[in-house]
Amino acid sequence: MREQPYSTARSGELLKRSDELLVRGCQGHKRSHDMLAKGYPVFTRRASGARFRDADGNEYVDYLLGFGPILLGYNDAAVNEAVRRQMEEGTIYTTAHPKEIEVTEKLRELIPWAEMAAFFVGGSGATSGAVRLARAYTGRDVVVRCGYHGWHDWTQPGGAGVPAAVGQLTRSFPYGDLDALAECLRAGADRVACVIVKTVQGAGAPEGFLAGCAELARRHGALCVFDEIKVGFRVAFGGGGEHYGVVPDLAVFGKACCNGYPGSFVLGTREVLGSDPCQAAWLAATFHCDLLSLVALETVIDEMKRRDGIAHQWRLGRRLMEGVNEACEAGGLSFRLIGLAPMPVPTKSPDDEDRCLAVLRGCLARGFYLHPGHPWFLSLAHTDRDVEDTLAAVRDAIADLP
Repeated sequence: MREQPYSTARSGELLKRSDELLVRGCQGHKRSHDMLAKGYPVFTRRASGARFRDADGNEYVDYLLGFGPILLGYNDAAVNEAVRRQMEEGTIYTTAHPKEIEVTEKLRELIPWAEMAAFFVGGSGATSGAVRLARAYTGRDVVVRCGYHGWHDWTQPGGAGVPAAVGQLTRSFPYGDLDALAECLRAGADRVACVIVKTVQGAGAPEGFLAGCAELARRHGALCVFDEIKVGFRVAFGGGGEHYGVVPDLAVFGKACCNGYPGSFVLGTREVLGSDPCQAAWLAATFHCDLLSLVALETVIDEMKRRDGIAHQWRLGRRLMEGVNEACEAGGLSFRLIGLAPMPVPTKSPDDEDRCLAVLRGCLARGFYLHPGHPWFLSLAHTDRDVEDTLAAVRDAIADLP
């Protein structure tokens, strides 16, 4: 495998023009300047399967997949056909569509603890919907969070444009630290509406952590909300909650569930979501039951079952982690993949960062997009050959180090 001539010049030109026209914080990929400085492309022209082609014409086997939404593969034929059929019938109507009921019934079969659903657009919309539902149900206003949950005010206390009064209603605790959570709940003085936790972070949940989150929340009269936006349909259909065997009161899903369409949803028990306060909460938005997302979600469920998609991600992810870690260890590099195989997390020592980045740039030049810090993802379009070629590129890039 030989390194090819490689440039991101066109990405740089487009980014400069973008800065003149677009609000940087509103974009889906807001760290474009940092990534371009590291030698990564920041504009894409097209994608298919497990590959994308950037604005400079370089093609990559992709392990970021739009930050996680692509599960079956880019431009998937089954999803395209389902969406095309729905487009011919219409995408939004004056009244509700039966597809809302049909997809909810599929979700209930897939995730048995869930009895009711609410549909949203985008992960931030769904996490914020779950928080509003929790506040309605409990009559409380404080949120205790663990992890990244989107861009809405409650998720960004102290952020630019966020009123101080709003930020004071959100408190945070470190992943894996039940003592810190207990202290947040005690300090909340019976004002905590929910504990919302991104279920899989870093190396994964310490033993008993998610169960402890649920137990502590309920002990203090709060709801336990699992944020499965990145995790759902990857480590398990039900995300980290299913993988670790813990049932929350509410769970939030998005990203991979719709294979690139913006649908998201909240699942919950009938006791919570069927309650009068939750039924009275105002969550309506014109596109919350977007039919293109619903048929994409339905197709993803069917295809994942048919193709044993969860097992596929685990199998390829294990091989990828094993091979990358072996190659880096043999090359004296600190770079490692940790965590759960369907979404391994890259780590490295700060004093070895330049050498690790040089290897990743070498992989880019060979046609493999490996993000330096964000969790990686697998798709059903990735093959064993893709993974073995990726590992060969890693070994070759390490061999090129001075």
